[in-house]
Amino acid sequence: MAKKFSFRLEPLLRIKSFRVKQAKEELMSIVYLRLKKESEIEEKNNYLDSLINQKLTYKKAIDIQAFWYHINFVKEQIVNLENEKKQLIEIENLKRQKLSAAMKEEKTLEKLKEKKHSVYLEELNKEEIKQFDEIAQKKFQIREI
Repeated sequence: MAKKFSFRLEPLLRIKSFRVKQAKEELMSIVYLRLKKESEIEEKNNYLDSLINQKLTYKKAIDIQAFWYHINFVKEQIVNLENEKKQLIEIENLKRQKLSAAMKEEKTLEKLKEKKHSVYLEELNKEEIKQFDEIAQKKFQIREI
């Protein structure tokens, strides 16, 4: 009987698979943060639009001045959020590269495993053919006697 196929680098392949899974989770968390930041920017833009489209009913100069300061403050918040979003996009790109590298390493090991498995199957097939040939030769020798 042939022995069972075992890939010597199986523990390494499991480690690589774990790293791919970990890189995917990290990427998804960054993507979630970026999407959350984009929705926050969208909310601030909508709020700013509503402020700008609002009719001024203030009668005092100080109220008008406070209103315009508030609009400028919201604009600054939007700019800050945009900068944070850019940083998150840079981090996201780094995480994508890390995931891509991890997936390449895993794929390489998987291809090596497939190649070793096909070599194993070929050897198993050759061994089986050899056994069948021996059986056939023994039967032929028995018939001759």
